[in-house]
Amino acid sequence: MSQENVEIVLAMGDAWNDADARRLRDIYDPEVVIRPPEGWPEPGPFVGVDAVMRQWEQTRELWSADTFEIVGDPIDAGDRVAVRLVWTGAGRGLQTHLEFTAIYTVRNGKVCDQESFWDHADALKAVGLGE
Repeated sequence: MSQENVEIVLAMGDAWNDADARRLRDIYDPEVVIRPPEGWPEPGPFVGVDAVMRQWEQTRELWSADTFEIVGDPIDAGDRVAVRLVWTGAGRGLQTHLEFTAIYTVRNGKVCDQESFWDHADALKAVGLGE
């Protein structure tokens, strides 16, 4: 099951990078909870697929282009997958480049929880892989 969870998380990144909101929505559990990292501009948590998709739409409106890139290999942690990400956005003369690690919990083939950390070591501790 764990490799399937990794594939679901990778498909989510592909859906984002393809700007395919319908495919992205289908990957989320209806009751999904997204917890951005501390200090993220929009405080969260975002609860429920409608709130999550609304947040992502607002984010997309601010940038004329943005992408997620995976840094290294996703870490399989049972029903959770840790992914180190770089998000790059560009538009209207602005650019941003943010690196963080997201922990995705997958149940019944859907992402039901995402918690993000600025510090990769903190994220690994959250899944029981750090000191």
